Amino acid sequence: MLSIQSLVAAGHVGHGASAFALAAEGIETVVAPTVVLSGHAATPGVQGRRLPGEEIAALGRGLAAAGVLADCAGILTGYLGAGETAEAVAGLVEAAKAARPGALYLCDPVLGDDGPGLYLPAEVGEIYRTRLLPLADVAMPNRFELGWLTGRPVATIEEICTAAAALRAAGPRAVIVTSAPVGDGVGLLSETAEGAWLATTPRVARALNGAGDFVAAVTMAGLMKGLDVPQAAARAAGAAWAAAQAAERLGRHDMPVVLAQAEWRAAGPAQSTRLG
Repeated sequence: MLSIQSLVAAGHVGHGASAFALAAEGIETVVAPTVVLSGHAATPGVQGRRLPGEEIAALGRGLAAAGVLADCAGILTGYLGAGETAEAVAGLVEAAKAARPGALYLCDPVLGDDGPGLYLPAEVGEIYRTRLLPLADVAMPNRFELGWLTGRPVATIEEICTAAAALRAAGPRAVIVTSAPVGDGVGLLSETAEGAWLATTPRVARALNGAGDFVAAVTMAGLMKGLDVPQAAARAAGAAWAAAQAAERLGRHDMPVVLAQAEWRAAGPAQSTRLG
């Protein structure tokens, strides 16, 4: 599969969270970076750069010429960073879809979160709306991103279901919403043409960098292995809960995907309930 997102020298965010998780799941992954940084964007003294759009396009042309895009049965996109980057990534996804018709595309529309709000330019969100989400088979926003992309309220599970259905009408055949509120816990809410499901786990005390990247990767691995959307989401939720518990034990602020690999890979799926 082809994974397009941030690359950091230290820490488990972006490719640092997803590449090992995909490899551990037996998914050979072609890694294309959108930014190259010393650590995640909020790391003190972070250094690095965004890849220019033309550089990303050139990587895509090279992969196409080598026949790599035709071999990729799956595509995953995450942090893009800027409008120019998003445009180039949209072109690369289009090329990958053309080279391998039927390739599964999971779009994680990274834009912002509860608390900080929008932390990328609104231009990136507009490119998600007009180019990337219409190409996606599965969209995986967090609750804040779902509300921003649809302009709908997302305070309750019922509102999230309604907004997810509206986002699905824009192109994806399924929407998985992360960070859905469930009492003292948290859930992954899957909305498809067949209905909606909620996979829930307890909530850990600390915020963990790269959690969304890890969940998207494990979900993608499940889908590529033939799980349906609610099954893949429930499995990813269970794996994330196991990794998050390990992060608390180890005093980490990112997902310890390597150190806790035995735990998250052995974790069973989270409890999943059909809604409605």
